Amino acid sequence: MRYLPSSPSEDRALLDTIGVPDAEALLAGIPAAARLKRELDLPTHGAEQEVAWQMMGLANKNMRFCAQFLGAGAYDHFVPSAIDAMISRQEWFTAYTPYQPEISQGTLQHIFEYQTLICDLTGLEVTNASLYDGGTACVEAALMAVRVAKKRNTVLISRGLHPMYREVLKTNFAPHDDLKLVEVGLKDGVTDLADLQAKLSSDVAAVMVGYPNFLGAVEDLAALAEPIHAAGALLVSVTQEAFAFGWFEAPGKVGADMACGEAMSLGNKPNFGGPFLGFLAVKDAHKREIPGRVVGQAKDLNGQTGYVLTLTAREQHIRRDKATSNICSNQGLVALRANIFMHLAGPEGLKGLAAQNAAKAQYLRQRLLELPDMEAVLDAPFFNEFVLRYTGDYAALQEACLKESLLPGLDLGRFYPETRAASSGAPRSSTPAR
Repeated sequence: MRYLPSSPSEDRALLDTIGVPDAEALLAGIPAAARLKRELDLPTHGAEQEVAWQMMGLANKNMRFCAQFLGAGAYDHFVPSAIDAMISRQEWFTAYTPYQPEISQGTLQHIFEYQTLICDLTGLEVTNASLYDGGTACVEAALMAVRVAKKRNTVLISRGLHPMYREVLKTNFAPHDDLKLVEVGLKDGVTDLADLQAKLSSDVAAVMVGYPNFLGAVEDLAALAEPIHAAGALLVSVTQEAFAFGWFEAPGKVGADMACGEAMSLGNKPNFGGPFLGFLAVKDAHKREIPGRVVGQAKDLNGQTGYVLTLTAREQHIRRDKATSNICSNQGLVALRANIFMHLAGPEGLKGLAAQNAAKAQYLRQRLLELPDMEAVLDAPFFNEFVLRYTGDYAALQEACLKESLLPGLDLGRFYPETRAASSGAPRSSTPAR
C-alpha cells in the first residue's frame, strides 16, 4: 500500500470541503456496535519492521490452505514474481481512462496487446479492453446478441452455465420486459441437444453454453452450432477457466460467434473475491455493437505507430441513457497482469500449463474413486474439474480436510439438487492441486 502523507491543515481543508466535522463522522454509516472503540493494539510509534511483524502475526491466525479444491470459477494458480515486478514499471503509470492518447500510450499499448492475445485465444476477430468479471461479460454478450439479431428477444442459456452467471443474467434481464431468458436442460452433464432443438425458434437471438461447463464437462460446440445457426441464432461460448484455451480448440474455430467469460486465472490471484477479469470477443461483422472500450493501432503524421480508442461513440461515456452499455469499465491493472502472463508463458507454455491441469485432474479423480465412499456421477470428458458423489458424512469429511489445511470441493447440491444422492451425501466439484 502506498503511503500518502498529509498535514493536519490539509486534513482540515479536506473535511471542510465535504462538510464534516472530523474523520470519525465519515463512519456514521457503520453501526456503532460494529466499530472498534479503541486504538489498534500495535506498537506505539514502532519501526516499520516491528509493525510488519505484528501484522504478520495477526495474519498467521488465519487458516492457510496448502491445497484448494473449490474451483467453480476461482482458481488459485501459481503467479510468477516477474509479473508483480513488471506491472510496477513507470511505462504503465499513465491515465486510467485513456481519452487523450498523447499522454496514455503506455496504457493504450498494453490494452491493444491484451486484445490481440484474447483474439488469438478465442479465434475471433475483435475484443474489447476488458470487463468486470465473467458474469457481467455474459450479460454484455447476451444483450449484444439481441442488438445484433434485432427483432429476436430470447436468449437460451444452458443449465451447465455457471449458476452465478445465470443469476447475473436474470438480474440484468429483469428490467427489460421485452427480453426473455430460457434455460436448456442437461443430459449426461452436457447441454441436451433434443431440448435445445425443441426450444430454438424464430425469437431466439443466441444460445449461451459453457466451454467447459460448470460441471467441468466438455461441450461439443461444433455439434451445437449446426442447429443454432440453422435457426438463425448466434452461439456464445462461456469459459470460466481461461487455462482451458491452452487445451481446447479456440471457440471461434468450432462455431462460436462470440466468446466470453473469466480470465482471472491469467496472472491474477483470487484475493478473497477479486478483482476478476471479464473478456468478450466477437466476429468482425458484429464489432459495431461491442460494448466498452476498443483500442486500435494507428500511424501519426510522422508515420510512427500509435494507439487510440476507436469504434466508441461519445454517448458511451457521457450520455448513459443512449450508451450501448453501462457495464464497460476497463479492468486495466488486471488486464495488464494477464497480458504479461500470456507473454511470459507463450503458446507452448500455456499449452503445458493446461496439460498439467488436465493430467492432475485425471489422476485426482482416479485416486478419489479408489475410496469406498466416492462414486462417479458423470462420464463425460472433462478438463480440470469433475463431479463425484460422496455417500458418507460430508460434514465430517470437510472438517477432516480443514484440519489438514485442505479446502474441499464445492457442494453442488444447492445448484443441482437432482444430482444429490438419496442419502446425505452430495456431489462435489473438485479441481487438482496447483
